[in-house]
Amino acid sequence: MLTIKSKTLNIYWKIAPYIIVLSLLGLWEFISRLRVVSPHLFPSPSLVTIKLYYMIASGVLVKEYLVTTYRVLAGFSLGVLLGIILGILIAYSRSISKALYPIIAAISVVPTLALVPLLIIWVGLNDMLAITAVFLCSFIPLTYNTVSAIRRIDPEIVGVAKTLGASKVDLTLRIFLPQSLPSILSALKLEAAMAWKTCFVTEFIALSSGLGRLMIEALNTLSVDEMLALLFVLSMSSYIFLRIFDEVEKYFLKKWGFRA
Repeated sequence: MLTIKSKTLNIYWKIAPYIIVLSLLGLWEFISRLRVVSPHLFPSPSLVTIKLYYMIASGVLVKEYLVTTYRVLAGFSLGVLLGIILGILIAYSRSISKALYPIIAAISVVPTLALVPLLIIWVGLNDMLAITAVFLCSFIPLTYNTVSAIRRIDPEIVGVAKTLGASKVDLTLRIFLPQSLPSILSALKLEAAMAWKTCFVTEFIALSSGLGRLMIEALNTLSVDEMLALLFVLSMSSYIFLRIFDEVEKYFLKKWGFRA
């Protein structure tokens, strides 16, 4: 009996989020159809879905989505790679730490979007503007988290490894990265979602292409259904990105002996 109840509860908790989402959508549809507010200002989920379909069918959404995706992937990949490398260097070298860590720590508290006006002047109104914004959004937190994670490693573990003749490469690959992995992967997941948001807002503020450009056009024409459709695309893209890195996290934690 206990086993059956446990299985039933597990199934319930798995489908509970879907039930809640469907219930909220049903409530939204019901309220919209009451027409207390104009459908142009408060469109129903069905109208938003129809608008999304037409945007995809016309090819406009697909074209701009690919532009935004390219910018996100380019900036995020570069930011993660260089962030982890610099974080290891700062944690390993006292001279590099003294020179760069205070700067990284200071910049880490500045919102990336606050730098966009400066980037417009320095980089220009082109693809590199969004790529640079996403790069900074990923690079600085990953560097900071990598340094913090490595510094929390027990010095005795590092000391024993050095005594046994471990080289700098061995320390990096067998101690620094595996031991700091949970913190790095957690930061990766957070910044994966932030990368989409940063790119979208940068496009909205300054660029004439991408999902952000579609949003500003929808705003100019007061197309609330189009705005909601774009927000849905953005949220789903962030969620999928997050889920991908969630699976990556589980894989590496299991591979290196951590609890996933």
